[in-house]
Amino acid sequence: MKCPGCGTQIQFTDPSKSGYIPYSVYEKRLSNGDEILCQRCFRAKHYGKLEPVEVNDNFVEQVKKALSRVKTVLWVVDITDFEGSFDPDISQILRDHDKIMIVNKIDLIPKAVSLGEMRDWILKQMGSETPDEVHLISAIKGFGIRLLQESLEARSGNFLVVGATNVGKSSLVSKLCMSKTTVTAFPGTTLGILKRRIQSSNSYLYDTPGIKTGRRIIDLLDPQCQKELTPTDHLSRKTFKPKRSGSVLLIGGLCHMVIEFEEKSPIFQVFAPSAAKFHETSQLKYKSFLRKHYGKLLTPPCESSQPPLESIKWQKVSFELQQGEELSIAGLGWISVRRGPFVVEICVPSGITVRKRAGLINPYRDKRRYEK
Repeated sequence: MKCPGCGTQIQFTDPSKSGYIPYSVYEKRLSNGDEILCQRCFRAKHYGKLEPVEVNDNFVEQVKKALSRVKTVLWVVDITDFEGSFDPDISQILRDHDKIMIVNKIDLIPKAVSLGEMRDWILKQMGSETPDEVHLISAIKGFGIRLLQESLEARSGNFLVVGATNVGKSSLVSKLCMSKTTVTAFPGTTLGILKRRIQSSNSYLYDTPGIKTGRRIIDLLDPQCQKELTPTDHLSRKTFKPKRSGSVLLIGGLCHMVIEFEEKSPIFQVFAPSAAKFHETSQLKYKSFLRKHYGKLLTPPCESSQPPLESIKWQKVSFELQQGEELSIAGLGWISVRRGPFVVEICVPSGITVRKRAGLINPYRDKRRYEK
């Protein structure tokens, strides 16, 4: 028997491993006809706490095995973290399969960006990786779900749902299927493969564990901190206009950047989860400020579970940014340039993806605001 919350096998012997439930509790719930969740999922659902367990982290092998059961893959990505969730390793795993791209969390993008603009931008970012279909959705609010259901009904066979952790796969499965997945606010809850029947269909969805890419800021955080950093209803958007070249902007404690320019002061906006804290300072002060406020005023990481600052290996990379361009920091947010050019020297933990891209947020709509 598998836990309907995380998909892992129920077991009664080892509380430190996934799927554990005391046998007496199991018997009681079985006799009462109650939902039988493992101890970890029960506490996450009812008490808002996701406990760490020992798990087999070889999710890629589980996904490869599940691919033999289906004709089509639903690849779920997060538009608010496109570089972090459109992962090249996942693309490689799915290279020989029919794919439907599900772009989730579109409700978090500013309403001034139309669906057509989002679609064009996404296709441009994917380059040669063109799927059979692209669906823009909000799994939480139900946007785009009906059109996706109609598309699945027109196809035969079963479907595999694949994606990085924290992209909303389980929420999507709950919207599409008759049997509800136990969804908590915690990313990475699913540990095994969950099979669900699609509403008004004889086809099934197989929900797989989220793949932890290791290329995102959020991958460095524990589940509780990830929960705090996961946007649910809006993204924070803050405008910066550095007055002096060499100013330092900290986005939490795991991303700091030096802004350098020659003529007009640059203007840019930072989009990030509302729990991420910004601080602008000078190069002279920023290191002492970082040491003092890391994981406290500077979140992420969270104070409860921060990787020691001295243990982090850092990487530095520089970009020249022009008006209309963006700089994405995987698993954290992005910079949208309103006025340039300027140079950013960005410092993040080693292995984190930082990428310059064409702008999703069009700066020319409100250009007059920044001409003064």
